[in-house]
Amino acid sequence: MPRQIDFAAVAAYVEKRRKSTGGYGATPRLPATIEDTFEAVAIADILSAMAPGSSLPHPPSGDNALHEYLLAATRRSWPGLRTSWQLLHTCRRLGLAVDPAPGEQYLLGNRAADNSLYTDYYTTKILAVLGLPGTHTRESGPTTLPGPLTVAETLMSLEIRKTTGDNLSANNGLLVAWLQSCQNGDGGFGFFPGTTSFIENCHYALAAISLLGVAPATPDTARQFIISCQTGAGGFGRNLRAAPFLDATWHALAAFQLLDASAGSEELV
Repeated sequence: MPRQIDFAAVAAYVEKRRKSTGGYGATPRLPATIEDTFEAVAIADILSAMAPGSSLPHPPSGDNALHEYLLAATRRSWPGLRTSWQLLHTCRRLGLAVDPAPGEQYLLGNRAADNSLYTDYYTTKILAVLGLPGTHTRESGPTTLPGPLTVAETLMSLEIRKTTGDNLSANNGLLVAWLQSCQNGDGGFGFFPGTTSFIENCHYALAAISLLGVAPATPDTARQFIISCQTGAGGFGRNLRAAPFLDATWHALAAFQLLDASAGSEELV
């Protein structure tokens, strides 16, 4: 029988990074961070959906210390755009109320200073979490071939287009082919065609392919690459030789979940 993901080992790996004072850290000895906490809660969601018998011993939905850690973070000066979205998204996921007014002011300041794709992307996501109108982002132009964009940046562009009501599945055959060409012989995906496979690129490429309404070209090899990145510690590394971390573990499970969603179907909904 082909090797499968050990979900119970994943849950044990994540639990060791839980802090009794709230939040999750990158290792059992490091303090909690917003990024690691976001990833741990996202992993808990995936475990609940894919392997309910392997859920975390302390479910985030009922972890009062975790809730206080997150709410305390919203009362401090907000961190960078990506970390701010991770904080707000995790609060929303756990049903924690956040005042949108400081967020709007924060976005106005950042939007004036930076017109990059990165800023547009996380501004769009923060606006969505806060339930604010999309008045702080530019309208993204049509995407054909990504040119200098990585698979992650291509996904950012597609997600922005989705918020404007763009029909992502129309006239994007070249983009689908480019994304599929980023998959290597080992089953993983690189930043661009012909570059080294990393687990985060599997997540980004599969998510982009899903948004375009098609199934991955070789899902079985992608599945085996992801499974092979699970380490003896229970978590996942970026590739077969890397140490495990919460971010790689989240990317691995999210990519695996996308593959499960596409199994047996020509298209994704």
